[in-house]
Amino acid sequence: MLEIGEKVVYQHRVCTVTGIREAYIDGRDYYELEALYERALKLFIPVEKAVLPDFRPVMTEREALSLIDSIKDIDDITPEEIESSAASAPFDRREESEYSRRLHYFSSDQLIRIMRFSYERSQARSARGRAATETDKRYLRLAQDLLCDELAVSLNLDREKTPEFLLHRIEKVMSGAA
Repeated sequence: MLEIGEKVVYQHRVCTVTGIREAYIDGRDYYELEALYERALKLFIPVEKAVLPDFRPVMTEREALSLIDSIKDIDDITPEEIESSAASAPFDRREESEYSRRLHYFSSDQLIRIMRFSYERSQARSARGRAATETDKRYLRLAQDLLCDELAVSLNLDREKTPEFLLHRIEKVMSGAA
């Protein structure tokens, strides 16, 4: 059983366990969670539902740095994966469907895959004189925010400085200096 004050990730939201409600609803025990970066958000999760992939401990500092350092080794989302997602829909809808599907893995490496694919796609569009799609911009921002929220806690960083830290560390990794 978790302890009050413990930090956890529930469906990408970094939360603090603020209470344990015994026999709260239908005789079941519930964790009371408060989202760290969405103060108005309180969640009540049945103890028996507090399992992977929806519910997990916050990454340790070592795990967070290892994840960042492995970014170049994480596979990209391929066009074939996008093509196979809702095959009869227009490409932008298939892309959004694939992003959404990956978000529901509740996995940090899937957030990185979304970030890489949407960033690289936006760069390719820019090179052709076209603007990034709203879908790419929205999912890039969402994936970055979700990842940085957890990294801020794992690495004991100010939330606002985490994207800058992440970018700097990624640049070092990609240049081979890490």
